[in-house]
Amino acid sequence: MKEIISYGRFRCTELSPHKNRGMEITYIEKGDLEWIVEGVPEKVGPGSVFFTLPWQVHGSPNPQEPDNMICHVLFHLEEDCPQPRKQFRFPASFGLKPAEMKTLSTAFSASPRHCLRATPAMRWLMPALVGELQSTHELRDTHATTLLRAVLVELKRMVVGTAVDADTHSGSEKKVEALLAELSMSYDQRWTLKQMAEQCGIQRTRLGIIFQKLTGGTPMEYLLRLRMERAKTLLRETDIKIIDIAFECGFGSSQYFANTFKHATGATPSEYRMHYASLTKDEMEKWVDMDFRSEQEEIRRVRGFIGN
Repeated sequence: MKEIISYGRFRCTELSPHKNRGMEITYIEKGDLEWIVEGVPEKVGPGSVFFTLPWQVHGSPNPQEPDNMICHVLFHLEEDCPQPRKQFRFPASFGLKPAEMKTLSTAFSASPRHCLRATPAMRWLMPALVGELQSTHELRDTHATTLLRAVLVELKRMVVGTAVDADTHSGSEKKVEALLAELSMSYDQRWTLKQMAEQCGIQRTRLGIIFQKLTGGTPMEYLLRLRMERAKTLLRETDIKIIDIAFECGFGSSQYFANTFKHATGATPSEYRMHYASLTKDEMEKWVDMDFRSEQEEIRRVRGFIGN
């Protein structure tokens, strides 16, 4: 499809601030990311969808992205749209009527949020779309266009709050949801998998399956995620000593905390704190005024991610 600029399923290792010459939609299968759109930060977690429009500068404030896995597609609109618009048009090949384009574009342009929880439909659609674009059969473009249209419609429903979340939660899942709420307030305690399973009254294997469904990871990965997010907040917003942050966030030692933090973020706690302290007014202006990233650079970056 000539309208598609880039696509793929890969780990994104870095995301410097940029604008794309098109609309970008990303489904996050795995990872806890911090992305910014036009100077406004948004938490981007597993099981979420993130989208941007051509005029929106976006990226990560971190020099290196933590472990993640994403499904990505970037495609042209009818025009480049370097400046904000309340409405825009999609390529004629998408087969959308003018009224449909108006409905979709108005919702996307007006949305104050760019990261939304993916519905079951979107969790299926995005990997299916990327898989179809990667295929070589003769009807690839026809099927991919159908899937992309479905992605746009589902994203619009998510944006305006009319999407149907068909997931039904069993009694066990509700118990795990209660555990998630408790973990968010007691992440500093020495939780074990056995304790979590006993609290929910289910087997550890079942606990792992439900955690994967609800959080995109294992119970211990989720607990570590909570600890890391709290540690990042303390590093950014306070001058508390790193050793004290380690213990406050449930890590047994400052060395274990430092090693775990660097593995997750690509930076030591000290480097992370210094990086955020160095984000000056001039640095943040990069998130507002910027030229489009070239299509050649975008394609080269995505191929590099896929190759790694």
